[in-house]
Amino acid sequence: MKTYKLYLIRHGLTRANLEGIYCGSTDLPLCDEGRERLDEMLDEYSYPFVEWVFSSPLLRAKQTAEILYPDCEHIEFENLREASFGEYEGVSFEAMKSDDNFQKWVTGNPKFLPKGAEPLDSFYRRCTAAATSIVDMMMRSGVHSAAIITHSSVIGNILSSLAYPKAAPYDWVCDGGYGYEVIADPTLYMREPVLEVTRKIPDISENSYYDPEDTYMDEDDI
Repeated sequence: MKTYKLYLIRHGLTRANLEGIYCGSTDLPLCDEGRERLDEMLDEYSYPFVEWVFSSPLLRAKQTAEILYPDCEHIEFENLREASFGEYEGVSFEAMKSDDNFQKWVTGNPKFLPKGAEPLDSFYRRCTAAATSIVDMMMRSGVHSAAIITHSSVIGNILSSLAYPKAAPYDWVCDGGYGYEVIADPTLYMREPVLEVTRKIPDISENSYYDPEDTYMDEDDI
């Protein structure tokens, strides 16, 4: 039986990324450096063929999808949106690094939620729901390959919830334009929604298979 392949890719750089500012649900475009880097990656590396492209409704993800997959049908998916950071939207890590509540939040302490921010558990659930909904759509439509252009924390939530090998959300952090190939085997998936992580993308070397001890970067999606 044929498998279904998903490619989870983080959006390109924004000005907030470069300046270390948490932008969350603020709808920022790619910066010039982000566009240039994605163009360079298209020249340097090979991105996989896909039939569909799903993206977060935020501009930085949609623009990344347009650059990487200009000839594919693009489908905006609300549940792929980055979480709202509430009162910490637009705040720099440098300015808040000595704030105790801020430290509780960035380390995932469930006992603290910034005013106006999306609760971590509901964010986690909607990311998982987005991935399972997309796989279900693919199976019903006979589409066997799709890209998901979204945010690093969304990718981390999806993979920590559904993927093997097992890892925490922060273990899946990746730079803009990078991500992971995952496979849904319908025989297994119909019993339990499980995705197998098979390699990093784009193809940066002949040995691009996922190693949980080797991540692209250590910082959060900001």
